[in-house]
Amino acid sequence: MNMLQVEILRFNWSALPCGCHRTADHIPRDFLVSLSEEVPSDDAGATWADNHAYIQSNLMAPAVATASMVMSALAVGVPVHHRCNLLEVLQSLACGEQDAVAAQCLDVIRGGKWLLYEEITSGRSMDAAVYSHEIIALMEEEAERLQYVRTAAQDKLPSYLLNENYESHP
Repeated sequence: MNMLQVEILRFNWSALPCGCHRTADHIPRDFLVSLSEEVPSDDAGATWADNHAYIQSNLMAPAVATASMVMSALAVGVPVHHRCNLLEVLQSLACGEQDAVAAQCLDVIRGGKWLLYEEITSGRSMDAAVYSHEIIALMEEEAERLQYVRTAAQDKLPSYLLNENYESHP
């Protein structure tokens, strides 16, 4: 059993109402199936997060559990071709309209912020680096460190993020 499986078991998914009007117990199953796909869907979280943990920018009951599941998947390691989609889902969860729930999701993500910094500096995917940057930019306490990372990883980020007047907009 790995940490992803432990994190999935930590939540009572069947007690959470899903955005699709069922219980959320299908979210972890659908998530694991999506991770087994050779080529991820063009739409991040289309089968397991979008219209389930969030609907457009509205966060649903399974949002925090979903953020925990995604962060644990990033920690145990997922194929590079899935990382960008997972980070896009995390950004949606951290930027949702329900401020209290979005703050809880961001707290979950904050616990794994080093995974996001590593994504920025890795050079694996510029898109994944941008999503990671945008999520960290939501953490006010990380502003100084993020500036140092932007400077150190400037060859791995798009030029607009390197502009000193750049402001993140969720």
